[in-house]
Amino acid sequence: MDSDERLTRREVLQKGAQVSGAVVALATTSDAQGAAVAAEGCLLVRGGLPEASIVVAGDAPPAVRFAAQELQSHIERMTGAQLPIVADSAQVKGPRILVGESAMTRRLGLRSDVFRSQEYLVRIRSDTIVLMGRDATTGQRSRANEGDATARTEPPGAYEEQGTCYAVYDFLERFCGVRWYAPGELGLICPKRRTLRVAGPDVRRAPAFKFRQGTYLPVYGMLKEIWDSPTAEEVRLFACRMRLGGQPYAANHSFYGYYDRFFQRNPQHPELFEAEHPEWFARGYSGQPPQMCYTNPGFIAQVIQDARDYFDGKGAKPGAQANGDFFALVPMDNSSWCLCPTCQAELNADEKNSPHFSNGWASDYIFGFANKVAREIGRTHPGKYLATLAYSSYAYYPRRTRLESNIAVQLCLHTRNWWAPAMERNDMAIYKSWTTKEKDRPIYLWLYYTFPEEIAMNQGWHCFPGFFAHTLDRQFEMFARDGIRGVFLNNLGEYLDSYLTFRLLDDPTLNVDRMIEEFHKLYYGAAAEPMRRLYLAIEATFCNPANYPETIRNGNRHEHQTEELAWQYLGTAERMAAFGTLMEEAVRLAGSEMEHRRVALFRRAIWDYMVEGRRMWESKQKLPPRT
Repeated sequence: MDSDERLTRREVLQKGAQVSGAVVALATTSDAQGAAVAAEGCLLVRGGLPEASIVVAGDAPPAVRFAAQELQSHIERMTGAQLPIVADSAQVKGPRILVGESAMTRRLGLRSDVFRSQEYLVRIRSDTIVLMGRDATTGQRSRANEGDATARTEPPGAYEEQGTCYAVYDFLERFCGVRWYAPGELGLICPKRRTLRVAGPDVRRAPAFKFRQGTYLPVYGMLKEIWDSPTAEEVRLFACRMRLGGQPYAANHSFYGYYDRFFQRNPQHPELFEAEHPEWFARGYSGQPPQMCYTNPGFIAQVIQDARDYFDGKGAKPGAQANGDFFALVPMDNSSWCLCPTCQAELNADEKNSPHFSNGWASDYIFGFANKVAREIGRTHPGKYLATLAYSSYAYYPRRTRLESNIAVQLCLHTRNWWAPAMERNDMAIYKSWTTKEKDRPIYLWLYYTFPEEIAMNQGWHCFPGFFAHTLDRQFEMFARDGIRGVFLNNLGEYLDSYLTFRLLDDPTLNVDRMIEEFHKLYYGAAAEPMRRLYLAIEATFCNPANYPETIRNGNRHEHQTEELAWQYLGTAERMAAFGTLMEEAVRLAGSEMEHRRVALFRRAIWDYMVEGRRMWESKQKLPPRT
């Protein structure tokens, strides 16, 4: 029996009320064994020839057609067999894979609209597989596609209901062993086999976090390199496969558009100017004011009107941040607050000089403003939300203000900086101040995956890589337990950390140690062990407070990695020598061409970057060359 036809079993940890069973099976058999194990599952491909057909409705929406094409292309990569995609009006012989709602699923009592938002079903029987979920249909069905279900389609939008896509990707991962570790061909794991039979329990679930999004197109740093500088199209497809998107949501700095609308006419965009209202802007500053006056009645009335216009379907004004049922109320990105007496009286003066970037100096001031808007929107648009950040000087839960129930809050946390005990303590104080006081408040997270790479890039030095898989594992376990609704990633961590984050956003019960081990075996093959040990060694160095100076271990202030921390305390000459030994061992052990390419990519994108960072530091310190 060929190695790609051996019977294998994979355990996938998948808990929760929406999942039937915790153990699923992937079976691959030789042709001779096929008849003997027919009762164990559904035979899709035998000896490189198709046994099953993919069935979609003739008027299936684009997301469903896209899902069917993804299923077809991955199975063909695995087996060499192209399963035909046929309309549900066709006569089908052999097993059927029903993708999306169709006449055949309706005969089984399954319709797209019975599923909750983002929910999907994977059901395997000996003659029928069902892969479907809640899908967007409005304005997308067209009888012109009758009989032409194979017409190529684009991936669905991130916030489009696409439960059938989720079902297909879950099926490919769980039952076929497919993995997407990075955008493009280099990140795709598609096990080769001539015969494919699948079996396992039903899966009916939705992603754990409703909102899963971020700035995931890398434009700088190690991630761009380790992803081999992917195109925007490759990243978009990868994001779809990682199930990023979900619930429409937005919370970001939302009043910059007021300068062109109400401060002065911008010659570059004169059409945006509505009226001059300097009294709406922060007082006490020369030139363009840095903020708004968040106690000014006229300004508050305008924000209320902008929110009502958005919720009435008139669109968001320039500079506004809004999506779905959420309209953002977030100040400019600074803490230069209005100096008028009314605004100053709202500030918590004792927190003004906090040693932490994230504090509560302006919490009552900003959330008091948000409350005034929220009360009016709640009166005219029940069920709609105002979205705010808990950020910078308004990070803590307010002391005197109790928020209206229609305010959603997104906590900004420096979760890659928890190597500094004071940073973890402060982040946890913020987190607990919001998650423990109110049961039903919609809480989202904004996670700073951008550090330390962004700071190093801006300052012209090379950082020590911020691998933190086991820290993010315990963080996401906590987030899921506490009912966090969703997460926005401010840029991304390194390649494996990004993948783990995406998977935990979908299912935080997955075992990170198993995923790390599986990643290295599947991705690096014969070079897996030294690459795994190298990752874990770098991670342990970065995350352990004991590797940092006493001022950080026992300090109480906001911290970021510096060049000194990176190369005097973390990437020491002794550690770099040990890391280098593992890197060379991986290069030596890599077997296949793909393994060589992946190891070489890590070496170029991360290891060479580290070596250069250490060299730059030694040059600045005039350290003697190593022998």
